[in-house]
Amino acid sequence: MKSLFVTIAKTAVTVLLLYFLFRRVDFEQFWRTLRNARFALLALGFALLWVGHYLCVVRWRMLMRPLMPVLSFGQALSVYCIGLFFNLAFPTVIGGDVVKMYYAGRPSKLYAESFASTFLDRDAGMLGMMIIACAVALLHPVTIPRIPIALIIWGTSALFVLANLAIFTPAVHDLTTAALRRLGLTRLASKIDALSRAFQTMRRQGALLAGSLVISVVNQVIVIALTWVMAEGLRLDVGIVYFLIFIPVITLVSMIPVSLNGMGLREYAYVSLFTAVGLSTESAIALGLLASAVVILSAVPGGILYVFFKHHHGDVREMAALEANVS
Repeated sequence: MKSLFVTIAKTAVTVLLLYFLFRRVDFEQFWRTLRNARFALLALGFALLWVGHYLCVVRWRMLMRPLMPVLSFGQALSVYCIGLFFNLAFPTVIGGDVVKMYYAGRPSKLYAESFASTFLDRDAGMLGMMIIACAVALLHPVTIPRIPIALIIWGTSALFVLANLAIFTPAVHDLTTAALRRLGLTRLASKIDALSRAFQTMRRQGALLAGSLVISVVNQVIVIALTWVMAEGLRLDVGIVYFLIFIPVITLVSMIPVSLNGMGLREYAYVSLFTAVGLSTESAIALGLLASAVVILSAVPGGILYVFFKHHHGDVREMAALEANVS
């Protein structure tokens, strides 16, 4: 019942955001922008996205290695694609990360270790994004009226660093589990113990973590580059430095869990930021919608794979239970 209510609420927010956004659009200019697109460049942007997906699978398998049996590349790619599909099709029921954790951990039943590798995979991606955003904010500060770009970037980065210090610091773990046991939450404390052991194992893998960070930075550069390529495909004249600043901010905004998969929020962020540097509202919306479209298209293969995936019947129920357990 709670999941249904959340889904309805997020759907309503998404519809309202898109409604208010499109109310001020000149549709003739909007369609002209799309009709004049250079489709070869748009296809190149889509291809770049798959290069990024390939790197994400490589990084995820690297992070599995010290913790659990590693999936073959083909298996990991299949699970990764199915996770993309679940992010799109069931964004408020089962997240793609839970899908990855479930299918990676099911053969060995090492779900805590699978959770740790999946979490660290996402964590490394976020760190790569923060590094790029902070570096560009230092070298080429961008000021947008009424939008605190620097505060968003530096504030989020500071919180991210503090959270990671807490995750990887044994003393914080000891205090947390001791407090939980005093409160009678021994089962929860045991689960945190299992996760902490996995994180502490990774804490000693300095070279591997450094390698995953390098992959993350390269991947984030590719994500930013593909958005710039799509802008070039739409014949929009915007310097690439703005993409290096704006795309991390848009990513953070779209992660706010009030709409379906960030839809509506993402497009509002594109309009708010890119119109401030000279784009029309119609052009900024077209760019935002294309960025969403490539994500949707890249999720389609995962849906096809899931239909033919072995023993998938009943998996949704088990994954939902696992997600509730993790939560």
